[in-house]
Amino acid sequence: MTKRISLLSALALMAAVAVPVLSSAEEAFKAVVHDTRGNAVTDARGNCVRTEWETASEECGVMKNHTRLASVYFDFNKSTLNKKARATLNQLLATLKDKKIHAVTIAGYADAIGSDTYNLRLSEKRAHAVQHYLKAHGFSHANTDIRALGKSTAEAKCKGLKDGKLHACMQEDRRVDIELSVSK
Repeated sequence: MTKRISLLSALALMAAVAVPVLSSAEEAFKAVVHDTRGNAVTDARGNCVRTEWETASEECGVMKNHTRLASVYFDFNKSTLNKKARATLNQLLATLKDKKIHAVTIAGYADAIGSDTYNLRLSEKRAHAVQHYLKAHGFSHANTDIRALGKSTAEAKCKGLKDGKLHACMQEDRRVDIELSVSK
């Protein structure tokens, strides 16, 4: 009996792993998460749950163009906006006035130093700092999605560096990306 249950569990696990692989056969199809029936998965706001950023893809039946408008960089272990970050956001605010925006995504990231839990929380604080700044300066969108991605996408190759040089090398990973969805 337990061998049969173990075999069934193993088959279920293999099927769960195989379905996403099969689901990603087409470029447009793989940018959106689909359930086992092929239906697009949506969040509480009705937005499609995506597997990719910065791609034009079919989402819930409407073709949208996703464009990263700005990236704001943070100091090591900080979630407060520095002078350069505020200047970047001010430039962004000036460009947003003329755009017809469908949705806004504010995604926070962290570098590879520290625990997963700490960096996830830090990336969330960074994303909220950007959202609060934009809101305080007159930009608020009903369809704003805040994402905290922690160090999951940290890419800096800084092997062998220490202290200040290490922190400087990892600067690109300590950021918040602001992305727009504009209906075509």
